[in-house]
Amino acid sequence: MFNIDWEPFNGMAHRPWLMFLGLIFCIIAWAAGLFLCIFSGYNVTSENETTFVETSFVAYETSKDELHLSAPTGEIYIINSYTYYNGNFDNPTFLCNGETYCIRVSNAGYIYSMTNSTGNHLITFESEREAYRNSQRVAVVLMAVMLLLTIAHFVLALVVSNNSEWYPTWLVKILFANASEFWS
Repeated sequence: MFNIDWEPFNGMAHRPWLMFLGLIFCIIAWAAGLFLCIFSGYNVTSENETTFVETSFVAYETSKDELHLSAPTGEIYIINSYTYYNGNFDNPTFLCNGETYCIRVSNAGYIYSMTNSTGNHLITFESEREAYRNSQRVAVVLMAVMLLLTIAHFVLALVVSNNSEWYPTWLVKILFANASEFWS
């Protein structure tokens, strides 16, 4: 099949090598994106990469999927994906009651660990990662579906181009027609 004169799609595509390489690059891009999305969900921040802070909060604000907590000193600390903590932060007003919290924060101000004055862990390093993973499930599923559809399109195009007379004309037209030919 693969020899020096081999042309992908057997003359069915107008620019066969461009279509072939485009599909290969799409498959690589979707696979890389899916891998990076999954990898970022399991990459756990260690205590060495965070700073220990003991503070209370005076106000809060929600923005997209983040909960911004204001300390009395003016610093803003952020709980990322706060809606994915099994309802723990559905009503964040309880955080602004003057209670002191021990938190571990990144340089950007994201909270990775949070313990109240009685020693109850509101956020741990693992629960923070779990909340992030839960918030990324839709993206991971969508990328996996797009990767499978791109691979299916690639394989279907190769199979149909080898024996186009065996398949319905609408399928051949969908796979290989130009936009101007497709709508005419």
